[in-house]
Amino acid sequence: MDVKELQSRIGGAVTVASDPLYEDLRRGLIWNELTPARYPQVVFQVATENDVVEAIRFARANDLQIAVRGGGHSWVGFPLRDGSLLIDLGRLKHAQINAEARTATIQPAINGRDLNRELASHGLAFPVGHCPSVPMSGFLLNGGLGWNSNAWGPACFSVEAARVVTADGSVLVADQDHNAELLWAIRGGGPGFFAVTEYRLKLYPAPRAITTSSYYYPLEQIEALGAWAATVARQLPKEVELTIFVGAAPPALAERSASNNGFVAILSATAFLDTTAEAAETLRLLEGGPLAGECMQKINQPTPIAVLHEMGAMLWPERHRYLADTLWSDSPPAELLATVRDHFLRAPSPKSLAVCVLATGPESAAGLPDAAFSMAARTAFLGYAIWEEPEHDNVNDAWHRAMFTALDPFAVGHYVGESDIVSKPGRAERSFAPENWGRLNSLRQKYDPDGVFHGHFKGERRNSSYSA
Repeated sequence: MDVKELQSRIGGAVTVASDPLYEDLRRGLIWNELTPARYPQVVFQVATENDVVEAIRFARANDLQIAVRGGGHSWVGFPLRDGSLLIDLGRLKHAQINAEARTATIQPAINGRDLNRELASHGLAFPVGHCPSVPMSGFLLNGGLGWNSNAWGPACFSVEAARVVTADGSVLVADQDHNAELLWAIRGGGPGFFAVTEYRLKLYPAPRAITTSSYYYPLEQIEALGAWAATVARQLPKEVELTIFVGAAPPALAERSASNNGFVAILSATAFLDTTAEAAETLRLLEGGPLAGECMQKINQPTPIAVLHEMGAMLWPERHRYLADTLWSDSPPAELLATVRDHFLRAPSPKSLAVCVLATGPESAAGLPDAAFSMAARTAFLGYAIWEEPEHDNVNDAWHRAMFTALDPFAVGHYVGESDIVSKPGRAERSFAPENWGRLNSLRQKYDPDGVFHGHFKGERRNSSYSA
């Protein structure tokens, strides 16, 4: 089958590397402006599930290995693989809400902001991503550390069923009663392995009084702030998301923060509760404390998820260049944050960001549900180098690498969705419990014995002989 024949059989669009529009398309497939120098041979923008089946048949007939793009927000540009056929699911953005059953049936590329908008009209919610432009497919497959996930759980655990196209072109339904091992893998198994064309999600009643209190401190106080916040976290209910940020000082605090390279430490607590009185009483625990005299600014405001998404859009602006990495840690947050502070004092870009999320509520002996997602700890740390100009690539890359090299001793594992699994492929394996990693590889061998789908960035298959 040649490309022209393939195009006549499908509703989507096929673009080959020799097409004059190829490079613009290739760059547009990745949200991060730091686009990897990796080049698929064929890009298949599907319009239907049947198009996915046709794409897989074409890849197998032409010995092309397949990568899947759920929406293109991947920091490391995972879908861009040299010499591959890229199945782009980015046109599949439909969602259907069953308010009575509290379920949503969604296609892979709808983003968190659009899904939340539809859910909010029904008084419902889902732990969508903090950055509003994150499409749901990659978010769910990687685990989904979304809003209120301390109470609702990582988003992948709320996937009740999915439609999957496997390496032989079969369309399977995966739920607890059918192909349950595929559902197990979809719940946090990460990129590669298969193409998911539809998810059924369990929904939650939307909290009616979501409220956020944010406290701004001088960056030099972040070690003490981390120590105090760790004790407060255990006293807060799990419906409170407690985060320490390192970010650019707002204009009103810029002069006072100049000696700290323009950065401040921000303690932010978002309560997902139903009454303003309950939210106020819960967040009052953050008032006072040993650092009360050091607080430079406090903001308390209602923050429905739509507002939280507006705040997230400012933290992760579009049309910027990004490097991202993560770790899970059981070390004292104060020690980890002291290392972060030292690196932000020499950060080359004022837009770079650190996010340290502390688990709230008392420690529990209960483990995670049985799913591929299997790595977690009391603290999740996410660090981003964010800048705009290509000429600043090297200095930001060096800074980001140095920071995570210094942080590696604190790590018990990583989060596959936002870790640098390209330059540090071992981070993929360390994003799972050892037995879960082994089970994932066994399932991959069972459902894709020929390695049709790209896995993680090691052990790549031979180059294809196909030429367009």
